[in-house]
Amino acid sequence: MSKSQLTAFLVEVEADPALKQRVDAAADPSAVVAIAQERGHLFSEATLSRHLRH
Repeated sequence: MSKSQLTAFLVEVEADPALKQRVDAAADPSAVVAIAQERGHLFSEATLSRHLRH
């Protein structure tokens, strides 16, 4: 489930330039997860890290 949440969040990021800017400026993965949670997407730092490695 968290992978699908991450995918949905990434689609949202690509469609929203202001959101993309916030994510790009995030200090670390936990900050990205916090931004996603604000928007209703729930995934872990580990899920994000696995995605970024691929």
